[in-house]
This record gives sequence, C-alpha cells and structure tokens, in this order.
Amino acid sequence: MKRIKGNHSNKSEKLMKKIVLILTAWLMLIMICCTGNERKPNVVIIYTDDHNFEHIGVYGGNVLTPSIDRIANGGARFNRFYVSSPVCTPSRYSVITGRYAVRSKVLQKRQPTDQPAFIRWNTFLSKEEKTSAHLFKEAGYATGMVGKYHLGGEFGHIGGDERYDDPAVRDTIYAIYRKWQQHVKDVAGFDYVESLYGNNMHIIGIPKSMQYHNMEWITKGALEFIDQHKDNPFFLYMATTLPHVPGPLESLKANPRVTAAGMLDEPVSGVQASRESVFERTRAAGIPDENAPMTWLDDGIGAVLERLEEYGLMENTIIVFASDHQSPRAKMTCYEDGANAPGAIMWKGKIKAGQVHDALVTNVDIVPTILDLAGIEPPEDYEIDGRSWVPLLNETKSSLHESLYLEVVYQRAIVTKDWKYIAVRFPDRVNEEITPENRMEFTIEGERGKDRYHNETNFPGYYDDDQLYCLADDKGEQNNLAYDPEYSDKLEEMKLLLKAYAKDLPFAFGEFK
Repeated sequence: MKRIKGNHSNKSEKLMKKIVLILTAWLMLIMICCTGNERKPNVVIIYTDDHNFEHIGVYGGNVLTPSIDRIANGGARFNRFYVSSPVCTPSRYSVITGRYAVRSKVLQKRQPTDQPAFIRWNTFLSKEEKTSAHLFKEAGYATGMVGKYHLGGEFGHIGGDERYDDPAVRDTIYAIYRKWQQHVKDVAGFDYVESLYGNNMHIIGIPKSMQYHNMEWITKGALEFIDQHKDNPFFLYMATTLPHVPGPLESLKANPRVTAAGMLDEPVSGVQASRESVFERTRAAGIPDENAPMTWLDDGIGAVLERLEEYGLMENTIIVFASDHQSPRAKMTCYEDGANAPGAIMWKGKIKAGQVHDALVTNVDIVPTILDLAGIEPPEDYEIDGRSWVPLLNETKSSLHESLYLEVVYQRAIVTKDWKYIAVRFPDRVNEEITPENRMEFTIEGERGKDRYHNETNFPGYYDDDQLYCLADDKGEQNNLAYDPEYSDKLEEMKLLLKAYAKDLPFAFGEFK
C-alpha cells in the first residue's frame, strides 16, 4: 500500500529542510571566518654558489652581510649543515627534490647500476621525476625560479669572441635563453622562470665579453615574481650565481647591462643598493675590496626581504638560506671544507629567533622541512631521503640524524657527531688500470693526473681508498686513522653505516653493495 503523507508531515519536513540549510550556511560561514586568515605560508629558498663560511658575517667572516646575518639570527643557524654532494649540479638536484643525487633518473639511464655511480655535473632532472616545485604547484602555490639552474639542458653555444652588438649574435643569445626558460618550466616544474642562468656562464651561450655576474638582474626577477603573487601563496627558488666564478670583483666592476638573455638597453636600477654604494659601505667598514661582492650579493637578498616586509608578508614567509657547497678548497670532495656549508632558516614569529644548532643536518632535509612547515603531505610515491627540521626548530629534539651520507665523484662518506669515514671505490674499468705502484696517479674522478681543485695537496689521505678521521680532534682531516689497528672497531662501525645507506640506493659501490 502506498503511504500518503499528511499536511502536518509536509510542513515538518519543510521546516527541517530550512533548519538544515540555515545550519549548513552558518557552519560554512564559521569555516570561512576561521580559515580565511590562515593563508598558507610562502616559501623562499635562497641557494648561493660556492659560498664559504668566511663570506658571511654571522659565521665570523670579514664581510658586510647584514641581510644574510638577519636570516641566520632571526631563526635557526646550523653549524653542521652538509650538502650531500659538494659540487654544483648534484647539490642543486638534492635541494629541490629532497633526494640524494644518485637517484637521478638521467644518471641511472646513462650509467650501469652494477658499478659505482660517477657523480659530478651529470645528475640531471627529467620529466620522469617530480621536484618540490611540482608539489607546491599541486598544493595551490605559484612557483618561481630565478638564477642558476645547472640541472641539465644544452641549447646552443657561443662563448667566443663574438660581438654582442651583432644583430645575429643578439638574436642567437635570446633564442638560446628562451629555450633554457622553457626547459626549466617543462622539467623542473616552475611556472615562472626569469633572470635565468641555465648553466655556468661559459656554457650557456653568451660571448666571453658578457660572462659576468649581474646580481641586480636576478634580484629584479625575484621581486617581480613576488609582486605578481603577493596575494596568494608562492614558492620562490632564488639560486644566485655569486660568488662562483667568473671573478665576483671583476663582475662588480663590469658592464651592468650584461645578462644571460643578452645585453640590456639600460642597467637594472632601483631594485637594490647601487654598485657604487657597495664599495662606499665596505671601505667605510674597513673591508677589503675583494670581499665587496659578498655585500653585492647580500644587497640582493636584502631587497627580497624588504619587498616581503613592504607587502606585510614576513610573518607568513619561510626563508631558507644555504650555500651549495664551499669552495675551492675541498670542492667536489666529501671533506669538511667542501661538504660542511652555511645554512639557516627563518620564519618570523613562528621559528624562535637566535637558535644555533650543532646537530647534523643536510640539504636533502630542506624539502621535507618546508613541506612540513607548509602543511603539505607529499604523495606516497614521492621519494624523500631527508628529514624535517621541525623537531629541532621547536626544540623538542636536540638531534635529528645519528649519521649523514655524502656522495660525489667516486667518493662516499659517512659523517657522525665526531667521526668521518670516506671510501673511494672505482668501477671495474678503472680498477683494471690501477696497481699499488700507480695508485697515486689516479684522482678521485678515476682519471690520471692531478685533482682539478688540487685537493691532493690539501689532504694527505686523498689517495687512500679508506679514510677515517676523528673530527673532534682533526676537523681539517689531516690524520687518516683507517689503517691504525687501534681504530679498527670504529672503522668497521662506520663501514656498516655506509653499507646500510648503500643498500637503499640504486648503484653498486664496491663491497658495500
């Protein structure tokens, strides 16, 4: 029998619907009010190039760097920040992916995985893998990059004595630049790519007469990105070319119109303090001219901080500052003077200011840290090798890692609080050439000759396949204890740690995998 509702039932039902609609609208209003002011934090990563501790005031350098010092003092500064691969390309791979460079899909395709991976300027990005930029974009962020990329791509080369005022040369330079821009957008996941140096200046396709730094041009790109996206959450990766070669001081005095995209009609002005004022301020402070470019670099970083303040965004912006490695002593090695680099993080009002940490941290930690602070959960299939710094930053933990893993060329290393173990293992083709008599003819790159950065003159154990250093007593790594029977147990302990790391990585490495 079909049930027929009476008038009373009809009226009750309509009343209930009205109540439900009113309650739903009220709840939505409450949610909007509660969440409307909780904008996701902006994220700015500032990654400098070949930047040493002595180049930064807060680390004791004889330089004028108030803006970098402000970041380091305004949040947490790390004394034992390590880059997992102390040379340009793999260091950059790790900082924007959160992964060890050996995981590069390009590297795995180009080298046999049953041999030790050769890690240098070859750990490129490809469309097969995501970066932090992809994750931020998926979370609703605007994503931008300015400065040095150096993660793959080759779109033409000039680099000779061509005249930049030749129309054909000018057009070629710009065409190459546009290809670099599109490549970075397609592969690295950034929507905005401006003021770009696709590689080092002698590689990107500009005449020798134009191969100079232009900090103002990079700063301009960063500021314009912030201007465009100030009303919505953004992720900015600002990778400066300074203080890498070409000569920073020579660049500071060079034509201010030179850029990777060609010669500007007029110099960039008004974005940061003038070049002339750099010398005025540093000389007044008694700082030698050779250190003035560090202030030039710092001025660009300071301009970004000022723009964030102008828009009232400092309290809602996470700022990470780090160097891709130290240089030139120990560059492209796992020694302390290459791998241990400046690093700091600031979030005004959220991260307690004045923190100084001696805990072990690494550049592969940066991605999980900024994701954690931004409340972004990475997809399950996104590989991350690092750990979030949040337990250190909120001071619930005094340490994060018991050990760190380092890798570059044919060196691998383990760092603990007081110890460092370095292993050199070559592929079969190199081992076939090596004998006990000629071992010192081979660099850690597996090639005959001298180390390209003269590291064999800096480290007595350079040619030893196993090296053990007590960092507590020998931070300069001058006394290799690996062959001292007194330290055999410690050597074995460190080797087991390396074996544990190697087990989860894609390439073989001697007896470790």
